[in-house]
Amino acid sequence: MPTPPPDDGPGTTLNAADWTATLPQTDHVRFFRSRDWSRTALGPLETWSPTLRLFTSFVFADSRPACLWWGPTSNLVAIYNEHYVTLACAAHPKLMGSTFKEGYPDLVSGIQPYFEQARDTGVGVNYSSAASLIVERKGWREEAFFSGSFVPVGVPAEGYLNTVYEVTVQKLADRRTSMLNTLASVPSQSVESVYAHILATLETNASDVPLAILYKLEETAGSNLLQLQGHIGLPRGHDLIVASATMDSDQGLIPDMRRAGSATLILDCDERFDSVSWRGWGQRSKKIAIVPIMSASRLFGYLVFGTNPFRPFDGTCQQFVRDLSRMVSSIVSSAVESETNKKRQEQLEADLAFSDLKLRHLIDHASVGMCHVAMDGKMLWANDHFYKLAGKPPSEHSGRLAFLDVYHDEDRRKAEELWEDLLKGVDRIGVELRLKRMYTPPVGDPEPAQLQVLAFPYRDEAGRVRSIMACTTDISRLKWAQTFQARLAAEAREAKRQQEAFIDVVSHEMRNPLSAIVHCADAISNAVEECRAKLLQTPQPCLDILEENMQSAKIILQCANHQKRIIDDILTLSKLDSMLLSITPVAVQPAQLIDSIVSIFEAELKHDRIAHNIKSDTSLSDLGIDYVYLDPSRVTQVFINLLTNAIKFVKTSKQPTISIRFGACLSEPRAFFSNKMFWASERNQDVDVTSSPEWGPGEEIYLMFSVSDTGIGLQTTEIHRIFERFRQANVKTHVKYGGSGLGLFISKELTEKQGGEIGVSSILGHGSTFGFYVKARREEKPGPQAQSGLLDPNTHTDSSPQQLHVLLVEDNIINQQVLSKQLKKAQCHVNVANHGLEALNVLEEQTFDMVLMDLEMPVLDGLDAMRQIRKKEMAGEGLLGRAIGSRPNMSARLPIIAVTANVRKEQIDTAITAGADRVMQKPFKAADLVHMMKSLLPQKAPSTIDPPTPGVGEKSDGLIP
Repeated sequence: MPTPPPDDGPGTTLNAADWTATLPQTDHVRFFRSRDWSRTALGPLETWSPTLRLFTSFVFADSRPACLWWGPTSNLVAIYNEHYVTLACAAHPKLMGSTFKEGYPDLVSGIQPYFEQARDTGVGVNYSSAASLIVERKGWREEAFFSGSFVPVGVPAEGYLNTVYEVTVQKLADRRTSMLNTLASVPSQSVESVYAHILATLETNASDVPLAILYKLEETAGSNLLQLQGHIGLPRGHDLIVASATMDSDQGLIPDMRRAGSATLILDCDERFDSVSWRGWGQRSKKIAIVPIMSASRLFGYLVFGTNPFRPFDGTCQQFVRDLSRMVSSIVSSAVESETNKKRQEQLEADLAFSDLKLRHLIDHASVGMCHVAMDGKMLWANDHFYKLAGKPPSEHSGRLAFLDVYHDEDRRKAEELWEDLLKGVDRIGVELRLKRMYTPPVGDPEPAQLQVLAFPYRDEAGRVRSIMACTTDISRLKWAQTFQARLAAEAREAKRQQEAFIDVVSHEMRNPLSAIVHCADAISNAVEECRAKLLQTPQPCLDILEENMQSAKIILQCANHQKRIIDDILTLSKLDSMLLSITPVAVQPAQLIDSIVSIFEAELKHDRIAHNIKSDTSLSDLGIDYVYLDPSRVTQVFINLLTNAIKFVKTSKQPTISIRFGACLSEPRAFFSNKMFWASERNQDVDVTSSPEWGPGEEIYLMFSVSDTGIGLQTTEIHRIFERFRQANVKTHVKYGGSGLGLFISKELTEKQGGEIGVSSILGHGSTFGFYVKARREEKPGPQAQSGLLDPNTHTDSSPQQLHVLLVEDNIINQQVLSKQLKKAQCHVNVANHGLEALNVLEEQTFDMVLMDLEMPVLDGLDAMRQIRKKEMAGEGLLGRAIGSRPNMSARLPIIAVTANVRKEQIDTAITAGADRVMQKPFKAADLVHMMKSLLPQKAPSTIDPPTPGVGEKSDGLIP
């Protein structure tokens, strides 16, 4: 009985059908409402329960294909949305309001169990069609696959919500890909087995290939013959079965194959395919594909097959045809190539076996190594001398390309390239190769033996390469003799180069402070004479002169100490080389030793505003260490080297700081330092320098020292070479910071001779930490200790205007101060530039009568600076040179004197070529320099000035060469 409409209150009865007015107002909903539901098992719309109304609304609101099956499981009625129409296919529109049995009579047996499972469990059931369905849509029948779910509504279930997805494209792709993968798995490389494999694989997918015919093309007697390899779907005696025919035949499908040529041809299925036993669906294909089987330009045969009758010949089907064509062509061409290679190899082996009989006697008695190698790299034969030269027995030459294993790893690639070139047909190749076998020369260490290899291909009558032959000759002694003299000459040249570089560096480092010493001594001498004259008037001016002399004396002392360090390095090096350096222990206090060393640098640290701190590790107090026996002079020498370097490299940092730390331990001294420390040598071999009686009987200990700075730091590649002899961090280090390149090498030798090590840890741009340790012995009683100091030079600048305007280009601060003072006393007005680039900038802004140019400077050295000055003069852009008392003359040549300690003939020539008018050698007297300067000044009007003649300074008092 229909359910009466609900009552909304006394005297009010609502129209129950109005609930559909809230549904989306679409054509499909209007179609739903127009259905005469009173004729269905659900009854009129106004009688539907609230649950049915709710889920009907839900179905129409769903954006996915959805169908609501309502009623008892045996008599379910369909209510579906617009998206479900395309899946319902021919069942729409009759399906709306019909039962499942009426709408899908063919699916009842397959789908009914899903409804029952959902009803019994109360849980939704997912399903995916393993087999395809034939659906009718767009006017024709089509194979399709669907997946979806049935969700029960209510408890017990009043109905089921069915959502559906079409997965046809994925299922077809999986099925076809599976078949193509099976095709690729060829069990055998013989041509016959490959054709049989193709037909057997096609039979596994009757849905997509309901018909197939496979032909092989063979060349016989100048014509192309088609041989039938098999077929699928053709009954016995069918007209399309042609067992054998030439390509010009008109039988069967051969005319269509001829028309296809080397491209795939698609035919409409015509009457010739009548009475075919179509496999799979049992339905006639709409399209027939004729696919050529080929590789490059070579044709191997044809595959003819029918397409799926229940799928359109769209892009997906066309791609399947292309994929099948490529796969079949690939495996057939591979099988043909394999079979051809096998026959070729068999013939080659037969030919080579016959040739071997003729050559064997000659080869066995040859005085050179001979071998014959097959194309696959396997040794066919070789004489005994070949194996002797190779250094390996015949048993180790049996594998493919095993003959290459005898060559040195660095020459292996060269040998492989030789082999590849021979296979490509290069007629003759000669090459020298090193072996893994070692050759012991008359002088020197063993080295890899060398062979002269002459190889060439063996060809048949047609000129095709059949194998490779080679002759080998031992040239080890010859190559050793050729390179022995070359090595000696190279070593001599390198030794000479290092010697000259060392001399240049030492000369520069020695002459620079000598120059300042000469200037200061000259100033003291002149000041004494001046003081004598002024004493006749008043004694007060002499006090100022004495103050200046004190400053000059301090500078002399500082320069002398600098030279002493250089000389000490050289003397220490000579003692190390002659094994004459001794270690003499003295009882000292470590803290006082450090203080005495640092005091040497107090003035320099203060002058350069470098903060420093000294930290004594608690290990000294923990171990109760007071006096210890060690060689303070050797420790001081190492420490001075480290502090000198730290001061040099920390000056350019924003907050220059040097930190010194020292401590003691009984064992494992490396633990005192960072684990990132690079040690200059392997862990010391426990050198015991404290075993002699002079070290006393005290307990053996290690003293550790470290010097950290906030300077420029080191790159990783630089760290590994700074402890080598004559080496600095990079080629610019000496030019910018000075030094001989000996300090760290000597420090390494000294620490090792004292039973210790030296190392460094550094980060580029963040400073460095140098650390070292030495062996010592505890001493109960205090002993003597040595202290030394270094005076700090005071600077004095005479700012009074002078007549001769001179630009002094010098990077050494001391030389700047001393020479400026002397030039000012010689009535010169002096401007100072710290390097070449700064000098160029000053010359753009001011006029000068003379330039004094140092050569080795940072940023821009003197040689490059002079070249740029002369280049501007040649281009008519002369810098502001002038004659005394005249206006600037932009076309005049600016006099330049090169002031340098590097005065070998080639160095002087280089300076003159770069643009110097004269070369003044350091050290020199200020008077001699002024005399040279005046000799370069013009003696006539600027417009008629002649360029001065280049040369080197005249000799004066033995100081200028």
